[in-house]
Amino acid sequence: METREHKPNPGMSGTLPPDWALARPKAPWRVVTDFLSAPLRMVALPDQTCEGLGLTSLRAERFAAVLPVLRGRCLDIGAGDNVLLRLYEQANGPTASVGIDVVDWGGGCVVLPSAAHLPFADASFDTVSFVACLNHIPERAVALAEARRVLRPGGRVVLTMIGRALGNLGHRLWWYSEDKHREEAEGETGGLDPAEMVALLTAAGFAEMENRGFVYGLNRLYIARRPIADKPGVEKVCVL
Repeated sequence: METREHKPNPGMSGTLPPDWALARPKAPWRVVTDFLSAPLRMVALPDQTCEGLGLTSLRAERFAAVLPVLRGRCLDIGAGDNVLLRLYEQANGPTASVGIDVVDWGGGCVVLPSAAHLPFADASFDTVSFVACLNHIPERAVALAEARRVLRPGGRVVLTMIGRALGNLGHRLWWYSEDKHREEAEGETGGLDPAEMVALLTAAGFAEMENRGFVYGLNRLYIARRPIADKPGVEKVCVL
């Protein structure tokens, strides 16, 4: 996750999804419409186009899964246009949350050269999130160790991820995805399988792991916690 050059991206406008796209549970008619239009909204059309047509976008599906499990002060890694935290603070008021990325997509994120060295104090966040981005961070094991360091004991890490096979196919088809509009780094992959995610989180020192599917089971939401017994300032060395 090193700082990279980028071109304008039609998939990142900084606009917020409409409220109806985030509302859960979905109305029965929307469940049917979203299912019938799944190839369009999951492959062919950018998020904002889907929302303009009255279809639930893929970003809205992710945000609807992630927003209910965020707590307190959040650090969103790979925050893109920072929409997740804008939605979070819109619902919860100021939280001093921070979004970071290696590319300036215009959303007011802190732009860093890498996720391997986070410029934040030990135990300074309640939640760290990685939404559909851990596969794009070559130094992912170190990034998770850093996430654990900046989390307060008992704090949670929240991630979404698709599997490798589906992700590799999707990234060939998603003409609008952010990786098509910047330089890719060695070590990026289309996705990470559940066993890989669990192994990475375990090696980073996280515990009490949960994971569940969403969007027809094609995406997964992972939640894990920094053990309460952890002492701030004690780093976990990850060996994978």
